[in-house]
Amino acid sequence: MEEKNFTTNVKGIYCRQCSEIITEHLMQTRGIIDVDIAFYRAEVSVVYDPGILSETGIREALSSIGYPPCEKGAPGSNPVLNALTRPFRTAKR
Repeated sequence: MEEKNFTTNVKGIYCRQCSEIITEHLMQTRGIIDVDIAFYRAEVSVVYDPGILSETGIREALSSIGYPPCEKGAPGSNPVLNALTRPFRTAKR
């Protein structure tokens, strides 16, 4: 099995729970071997099997859960500013 690394910044991270959500969903994606998230940099690193999944598939998986990939420094990619400008979500009953 071949392994490749893919790293991207993402928009929308504003708390550590966001990192857990991203990790949980990506680890359920076929072809993903490992996920590492640098919270304060809003950076997601993925180890994946290129025979099963492509970088485009990883980007689509991130977008589908509400954390679209972006360039470093793009608006919405700073977790600290996101936390200051976005109210905390409340659980729906």
